[in-house]
Amino acid sequence: MTLTAAGWIAFLMLTSLGAACAGESTQTEIPDADTRRFAAEVYPILLANCGYPTCHGDPQRPLSVYGPGRTRLDPELDAQAPATAEELAVSYNRARSMLIDPEGPRRAPLLRKPLAVHAGGAAHKGDDPWSQPVFASKRDPRYEALFFWAIGRGSEEPAP
Repeated sequence: MTLTAAGWIAFLMLTSLGAACAGESTQTEIPDADTRRFAAEVYPILLANCGYPTCHGDPQRPLSVYGPGRTRLDPELDAQAPATAEELAVSYNRARSMLIDPEGPRRAPLLRKPLAVHAGGAAHKGDDPWSQPVFASKRDPRYEALFFWAIGRGSEEPAP
């Protein structure tokens, strides 16, 4: 994912606006999460595995992911055009909101829903047509990327 300097500035401004609004709420605060790491590592995983129009490309879903080859925020935008700063910001804020759990991000829906139940995940209607979960184990490199972003740590640490 490549954004221009102006695109990054817009992305960071949009995400900080979302954080400011969350800070004014009396509800549980949304955890901070690295925006650059999201754009480089997490967003491509969510877009490829979750952003289908009938899944998390649907704006009515709590987790919505928008971008190239999937649902676009601006329906007039070319389907293969690079992700816009607004698409990244909305996807980031929606993903970040799925990190809320009273027991901390390790138990959050973003990490549990796509993980196989036998690996500690929660039931998820998003299994593929062969009833396979998005991530079969916590050792899946894609799951590890989500996990380490969610807990705000580097991948040099032991996996979950």
